Amino acid sequence: MKIIFNYFILLCASSILLFSSCNDTKKADTGTSSSDSLQSIGLGTDTTTMILDETEMAVSQMPFVQKNYSKSVDEVYTSIKSAIEANKNLKISAEINHSEAAKGVEIEILESRLIIFGNPKAGTGLMQQNQAVAIDLPMKMLVYDDNGTTKVIYNNASILMNRYEIMLPKLEEKMNALLDKISISDIEEPQLHKLQLESNLADLQTKESSIAVDKASEKLEKLLKEKEFKLIAKVEHDKAAKNAGLELRPTRLFIFGKPQVGSQLMKLNSTIGLDLPMKILIWEDENGKTQVSYFKGSFLANRHVIENEELTAKIDGVLDMLSNDILK
Repeated sequence: MKIIFNYFILLCASSILLFSSCNDTKKADTGTSSSDSLQSIGLGTDTTTMILDETEMAVSQMPFVQKNYSKSVDEVYTSIKSAIEANKNLKISAEINHSEAAKGVEIEILESRLIIFGNPKAGTGLMQQNQAVAIDLPMKMLVYDDNGTTKVIYNNASILMNRYEIMLPKLEEKMNALLDKISISDIEEPQLHKLQLESNLADLQTKESSIAVDKASEKLEKLLKEKEFKLIAKVEHDKAAKNAGLELRPTRLFIFGKPQVGSQLMKLNSTIGLDLPMKILIWEDENGKTQVSYFKGSFLANRHVIENEELTAKIDGVLDMLSNDILK
């Protein structure tokens, strides 16, 4: 009986709404609006809540900060680079023109440029809490053409601290404010996405090596040369920390790649340029053991919604081969 009664109420309400809608045209001649009809059946006239709900439904989640610009990729990139250079606490570690590298292997992708930069003091503060975060440092910003719209994406401090389970609220706030200022957009628009904070330490592959960090680093550098990989940057986090008057166990990041595979991935989704080229981190843990860490290609493909098992398997194969060869 209760079910029948509820159904009867819904049926009545639907009939009233239908009747009110049908009468709206007639009431227009006498100056009565459809909002009066809503009020007459106790639903009120405030439709603001319904509009906000629809807006919230349209907001998507993304694993990085994204901003749109009215200017060209070159103009936005130049502006960001100038802002970094104007800050005496920041240092540019590398600049990568993904689209130019793709041209070199006869692959055409939309314009895409990556800048890698950081603050040794802030970065060391993070690494002292969790050394594994070194694989995502220094910070990176990707400026790219998304079918005629220039966009910038980056991982802010909130993303990194959540990923590596670091709790430094004041540093998080300062870093986020600085990154926002560096990448300030010339377009005022509503927030169309929320940050999708990732907790994916399980996706970070780590293997123990029987040799010291210095020796493992030498072997990797030699191996990259033998396999004809381009070494984009060798970031010696521990030495940067020492120059800043801070202590950090041996921590070395190698950024390297071949544009043949990376360019094909960027044709599928430009945003993966934020996480390319490939990276391997060699570091000494609190027990004095050497660790070798990297993110597998499958993780990167999932993060950027790319479905191409062949290409991601190639990246996995390369990283497995290189890491295994420096374990002893």
